[in-house]
Amino acid sequence: MMIKKFSCVQGCSDCCIYREYYPSIEYGKIGVLLLPEEKTAIKKLAKKMSVQVKIIPRLAVGKEFPEKVIAYQMMGKNDDGDLCPFLDVESGERSPHGGFNCRIYPERPLACRAYPVIDAGSTATVATLDGHCQFCKKFSTTRAENSCLQQEVEALVRIKANVTAGKSKVWRYATATGRAGGDAMLPEGWVAES
Repeated sequence: MMIKKFSCVQGCSDCCIYREYYPSIEYGKIGVLLLPEEKTAIKKLAKKMSVQVKIIPRLAVGKEFPEKVIAYQMMGKNDDGDLCPFLDVESGERSPHGGFNCRIYPERPLACRAYPVIDAGSTATVATLDGHCQFCKKFSTTRAENSCLQQEVEALVRIKANVTAGKSKVWRYATATGRAGGDAMLPEGWVAES
C-alpha cells in the first residue's frame, strides 16, 4: 500500500516540541541526534542567532569505557527536555503549513531531515514511521514504501552509516531529563548497553 507523500499536518510542530524517553524512561528524554560534524555547525548557528543550546553526548563506543563519541544530542530548552531551541514560538510567524517556524530549516540536522522515518527497515523498500507523528496518525500507518519518503530515508541511511559500533561496546548517555523524577531515572552519564 502506497501512502501519500509525507507533509506536515496543518498547524503541527509536535516533532520540534515534544521529546521522548529513550530507550526507556530510566535514561531520560533524548534530544535531537547530531553527528559530530553537525555539533560544530549547530553551535555556530546558535552563536550567530544568540540562541542558547545544550549539546551533550548521546552514543559512544569503547571496550571498558566510552572512548569515542559517535553521536551527540541537542536537548530541548525546557526543564522537562521539550521544545527545540531553534523553534520560533515567540514571533507569531508561522511556517507554510501553519506550524511554528524552524529558524534553521535549510540547515537543520539529518535527524530532522529523516523524520518521520525512524527505521529504514530490513528491506530496501519499506520504512518504519514514527507512530507519534500527526501525519502518520492521520493516515493510520507506521510503515510506508521508501519511494514516498526518499529524502527522509536517505537522511536516515547517512546517519546509520556514521553511527556504527563495529565490534566495540555501545555506550548510551543517560540525560536525567524529564518529569519522571525520583529513582525512576539513572543519573546523568554513560551507561553500557548489554
